Amino acid sequence: MKKPAKTREELEAAIRLEMEDISELPTDIAISVVPHEDTWKVTIMTDGPQNAGRTDMIAAIADRLRSQFDLKG
Repeated sequence: MKKPAKTREELEAAIRLEMEDISELPTDIAISVVPHEDTWKVTIMTDGPQNAGRTDMIAAIADRLRSQFDLKG
């Protein structure tokens, strides 16, 4: 069964919304959804050192959303 598709912007917003519910989302972080093989992945960019806990949290949210939504081409 085909999953519903969302745009990059919709997926990025969904990740940010969940992050805000869990913790403060610092302004020094950028989250981007990019096509990857036949699905999508999240890239995280920050001005400072990466916070492993925050990175793991974003990865877990993205994994769950990836199982629910495709990236709209």
